[in-house]
Amino acid sequence: MEKPRFDPKRFIFGIIFGIVIILSIFLLDIYEFFLVSAVLTALSVYEIYGIFDLTGYKYFILPEILAILTAFSFAFLKPDAFIFIFFLSGFLIFFKNVLFFKTDFGKSIFIDIFSIFYAGFLISFLLKIFQLSGGKLLLLLLFILVWASDIFAYYGGRHFGRHKLIFPLSPKKTTEGALIGFLSAVLAALVFRAFIDDYKRFGLVSFIILSSVTVIAGMLGDLTESLIKRMGEKKDSGYLIPGHGGILDRIDSLILAAPFFYYIAAYYLRH
Repeated sequence: MEKPRFDPKRFIFGIIFGIVIILSIFLLDIYEFFLVSAVLTALSVYEIYGIFDLTGYKYFILPEILAILTAFSFAFLKPDAFIFIFFLSGFLIFFKNVLFFKTDFGKSIFIDIFSIFYAGFLISFLLKIFQLSGGKLLLLLLFILVWASDIFAYYGGRHFGRHKLIFPLSPKKTTEGALIGFLSAVLAALVFRAFIDDYKRFGLVSFIILSSVTVIAGMLGDLTESLIKRMGEKKDSGYLIPGHGGILDRIDSLILAAPFFYYIAAYYLRH
């Protein structure tokens, strides 16, 4: 059992990152928020290539552009336009790999396609949530769920953890920490629901389902990034945020939680 230790650097930069995100949600319009999402997407793509030691700009510059374009088309354009962008992205990725990376075709093309899907398509669900009725408060709820789960799972696991969750993939995560994170995040959401009337548009059962599925998806997102880093034999995705690692280390739970949150919230808002 490892006792929790207070890390001032982790705490301070975590607070700063959270404030920047919350201000972005409430002070920016949809197109300005897209620029914030585009920055997150570009940095995420860059970090994915860093994990696999492909650090030259010729590796990641085209996937970065295509990931941002994919996010924009999915968030703002009609389905036919989005399909066209996806088709165009595939064509350009194959063209790039045939032209420049003949000796490493398989690895490069996989990372290209994965980056566009993972960092472009999935992050774009933040924009889709923003456009829902009451979207800004819904985004706040999403971040509350993800952040509460991460924080309480981290400290709860270090204090009470006895049983490893998935040891080969993420040795420090415990079953007790995951359970504490899950319950704490859902409870935190219910507390916010008691004070924010907009959340009461969802019935209590619907709200608990939305919160529970989102938290579970966020935990799977965290483990997915652990898998990516394990494949690249890296401890952190980068070093941009002191005490946390890279951007992916900070938003990994969010990337997979956002699509589940969007579709469940959209369903309940329509019914």
